[in-house]
Amino acid sequence: MSSSTFKILKQCLMCGNMFEAQKVTTLYCSHKCNSKHYKLKKQLERKEIAEAVLIQPQRLRPKVKAIDRAMIKDKEFLTVKEVSILFGCSPKTVYSLIHTQKLKAANIGKKRFVISKLHLDKLFEE
Repeated sequence: MSSSTFKILKQCLMCGNMFEAQKVTTLYCSHKCNSKHYKLKKQLERKEIAEAVLIQPQRLRPKVKAIDRAMIKDKEFLTVKEVSILFGCSPKTVYSLIHTQKLKAANIGKKRFVISKLHLDKLFEE
């Protein structure tokens, strides 16, 4: 492997100091400047992502229509997903309420629970 004997005078992209580069592709005067520029670039990327979330937050939120809630309120028996929509929580929370027996549910088939509206009303009365 041969090394070049000539030096190239370049300006560092991070600090702006002049330095002698050994390669044509060298952009920074030191590893320290390279690390600073990398961290700055990553920080700007995170900032752009955060701004994009603030501008368009509806893309990240689950879409639950008012029609779904109206249909849920009319039913006598609800599934775990419908109860989670009604309570505004995750289905995992509803399952934990069922397993701790704070919420009574009937097991239909494998992993299929049905919850009565009467039991939901009793839960809130306590």
